[in-house]
Amino acid sequence: MVTFFTRLTDNFSEFTNSQKSVANYLIDNQDSIAFCTLEDLASRIGVSTTTVIRFSRALGYKGYSEMQKDIQSNIKNKVALPERLTKSDTQIPNNQLLQESFTLDIQNIQKTMAAQKDEDLEDAIQSLSKARRIYILGMRSSFAIAHYFTSRIGEIKENVKLIQSTGMIYPEEIIEAREGDVCVAFMFPRYSKMVAASLSWMKNEGVKIILITSLNAAAVSGYGHIILPCSISSNYFKNSLAAPLCLTNFLTAALAEYNVDESRQVLQKIESLLSQGFYLGL
Repeated sequence: MVTFFTRLTDNFSEFTNSQKSVANYLIDNQDSIAFCTLEDLASRIGVSTTTVIRFSRALGYKGYSEMQKDIQSNIKNKVALPERLTKSDTQIPNNQLLQESFTLDIQNIQKTMAAQKDEDLEDAIQSLSKARRIYILGMRSSFAIAHYFTSRIGEIKENVKLIQSTGMIYPEEIIEAREGDVCVAFMFPRYSKMVAASLSWMKNEGVKIILITSLNAAAVSGYGHIILPCSISSNYFKNSLAAPLCLTNFLTAALAEYNVDESRQVLQKIESLLSQGFYLGL
């Protein structure tokens, strides 16, 4: 089922500036605006009623009233994971599900490419290159991609640290972070309070935050200095991480090209360790 926030996330990069203002307000104030009149909502945001109507139509609704009903439904039925699985269409034939799943991930990758800004990517690569130490952070499903990125970037850059939070000791893992360090954080809905707290603390300590998040980054943009948005739409009960994974592959390749000498030295050290009986030699 396509909900209001699914529509909003999928279309955010295509909004005009005034439509993005409407979207950002709705994200931060969904509970309080669910029963606002059109005129009241436009007044609160500081836009015309026409802008709100055009925004609702850009999302595929007939008008403001239909969009408002969807927002109300979203608030009444904040769906937990088991319910998402129940509500998903499990009757799709396997061959059709395969096609839909792959097609959606391809679309996610294309939308993510279109959402990137050259200056932000360049800033991210330069920041990673110059960093004294790099912290990688991601919780729950995002931990998998954080671990993957750590393994890849750790092959070409020294002083790369994965924040694992085993036994909730994340304060001890980041206590040495300071100005000159960079943290790459993966933060997707449902947002982790632990990740938010860690990023706020590191940001106050002068750490530069590269935040990899959903296309609609308005709700969490304050936690990062560089925002790299990704499309994470899925046809089942969890977000798709295909596009964020592709983005990490790009960052690794770009960093390797940017720092060829250092990358070669680190790779040589790692290879010398792996050659000491690590593989079977078949």
